[in-house]
Amino acid sequence: MTPTYTTGADLFGSWFADVERGEPPVRFNLPEPFAALDVRPGRLILFGGAPGGGKTAAVLQVGIDMLRMNPAARLLVANVEMVPALLVERVASRLAAVPLTAIADRTLSADQLGRVRAAVVALEPVAGRLAFLDAPHSLEHVAAAGTTFGANVLALDYIQRFTVGDGAKDKREQLEAAATVLRRFCDAGAAVLVASAVARQKNAGGSTYKGLNLASFRGSSELEYGCDSAYLFAPAAGGTITLTCEKNRYGAVADIVTVFDPTTQTFRPAPSGLGAFDTAPPAPTRGSKAKGG
Repeated sequence: MTPTYTTGADLFGSWFADVERGEPPVRFNLPEPFAALDVRPGRLILFGGAPGGGKTAAVLQVGIDMLRMNPAARLLVANVEMVPALLVERVASRLAAVPLTAIADRTLSADQLGRVRAAVVALEPVAGRLAFLDAPHSLEHVAAAGTTFGANVLALDYIQRFTVGDGAKDKREQLEAAATVLRRFCDAGAAVLVASAVARQKNAGGSTYKGLNLASFRGSSELEYGCDSAYLFAPAAGGTITLTCEKNRYGAVADIVTVFDPTTQTFRPAPSGLGAFDTAPPAPTRGSKAKGG
């Protein structure tokens, strides 16, 4: 092997010249509740949570809103569990504020159909910058399709189901190889959003998805080491889902508190201040017996 390296003399001059120009690096803007996500070329962001916890909805919402707010973004969605038409139904449900079941069952009222039509029209300006990966769901196929499409944002859902190479390695070896490939995607200039399964936590009562932490990402520690930011979905009462920030390599570790509406697959900012007070459940009236008392 021929050794390669960069000397400080070579690096400092070019680095400071870049700083001196004062041109900020590319960062993809996002609306609330995900405005705090630092999505930019070269970053790997990991989302983990229990099955049915909203990971797919969150990744889709982030990706579509990124396209709508950033004309330079080109998104490739690679989902191993849903065909593209079903993903589009979820996108339309959110943007039209129409229940997903009404779209899926084709039981739309005239008003709902009009709102879905308006959502489709609103998506037309970004449709050419959005692509969905077909089978096979291998990271080699992601790389080839992303290159051909010119994607600079990749959304993979979920990573444990993707194969690398001939698929002959065991699951842990596959994930270790996958983590390396994901980092190569970032090094090539892509922003990478990854949904991940998590492992149940054992306690005296058995196993549960409560109390997840950075070590909970399922299959390989390479995922937690290799990502730049890691968020775990922690559900609570009233549809509140906190994206607990377990790691943020380049910034403050700050949680993102949301309210998730599964009817339309929509994440919204959690109410705060008086709004949070208004949405809190009422206290028991005087003389009533509290449940469990």
